[in-house]
Amino acid sequence: MVPEKIVVVGSGMSGRSELSASALQAIQSADELWGAERFLSEFDDIPAKKVRFRSPLRPQLESLRSRGSRRIVVLASGDPGFYGIAATISEILAPEEITIVPNVSALQSAFAKAGVPWQDAALTSLHARPFPEALGLIRRHAKIGLLTEPGFPPNWIAEKILSAGVPDCRAVVCENLGTKDERILAGSLSEIRGMRFAPLNVLLLLQREPFVPSSIGVPRPDDAYAHPRGMITKRDVRLMTMDRLKIAEDDLVWDVGAGSGALSIEIGERAWRGRVFAIEKNAEALVFLRRNVDRFGALNVSAVEGAAPEALADLPAPTAVFIGGSGGKLEAILRFVLNRAAPNARLAANFTILENLTLALETLRGAGYDPCVAGISLAYGRGIGGGTRLDPINPVYVLSCDLGKTIQR
Repeated sequence: MVPEKIVVVGSGMSGRSELSASALQAIQSADELWGAERFLSEFDDIPAKKVRFRSPLRPQLESLRSRGSRRIVVLASGDPGFYGIAATISEILAPEEITIVPNVSALQSAFAKAGVPWQDAALTSLHARPFPEALGLIRRHAKIGLLTEPGFPPNWIAEKILSAGVPDCRAVVCENLGTKDERILAGSLSEIRGMRFAPLNVLLLLQREPFVPSSIGVPRPDDAYAHPRGMITKRDVRLMTMDRLKIAEDDLVWDVGAGSGALSIEIGERAWRGRVFAIEKNAEALVFLRRNVDRFGALNVSAVEGAAPEALADLPAPTAVFIGGSGGKLEAILRFVLNRAAPNARLAANFTILENLTLALETLRGAGYDPCVAGISLAYGRGIGGGTRLDPINPVYVLSCDLGKTIQR
């Protein structure tokens, strides 16, 4: 016997009064109604058995697999297909086992209340996605819709994104949409960071036009970063290193020997949906690293104090690894990386000492890989006697290796 389809009904913003005829028909013919108490209470006149959600919810939803011939309707808020319960159910059941009845989502309603079209907006949920990813969207789009949660209220969000260097902009907070306590508050980010809000709200961020996105992941001038005694990977070297690493937006990156964190921060801006672990053993460098992370709002960059490879032991498997310093443990670090890196990970390392470069080449080739090396010789103009002189810096050798490819022997 083929089990009955599960019907997932979105209640929109005003509950029963916003339901379509097809949604009401499904509810009226159901054997069971599943949902939160606030939704079930609207259907006391329906004879179907009421099944209240309990925490944790997923095990309860897993039981839908054994529904048999029971006609079950799951009631959800807003549009269940937008960061809603339909996503969880679709992980449990096949698409042909589910019927989704959509409705107006909270963000649709919020944009309408604000009188703003939303076809060009970037939408996300802080229930489901990490805040650094939301910050990445905010830096890239003029129009943002955020489903907030009590742990990330609009005033906290405003403080965080202003501290991260996002320009002040218009902010609209919509509280308790569709209820008698509905309230729409509009102001600037700098104004709402000093306010308090009801727990149930959504936030719209509207930048002034023309909006020019931040130059994400473009190396900054060296003097933009705090660093001890000029100890920083030069801007042009950082540019080539990131090119060799082929950073993707969802990469998980280890920066071993991160120093003052310039490369970690710029990698993190490119890997805005991912994470960067900046490993550094020097206490003075860590002070500068953390200061730079705070200065540039690099929320997806985590400083890890300790020496590699020991400090790498508890980190998640990387999809990209950069080695900028090894503390005399280069071979051990490389072997640890080869053992722990994700399939098809990329590796890059910078060297100024030829013996270290040779050791890295021998280690990687001995493990069956085919590393590439590029030498960088830079000279920077400097004014002298009314003219310009080019002052060279020490050559840097950039090693790169695709860990998903080995040499066919």
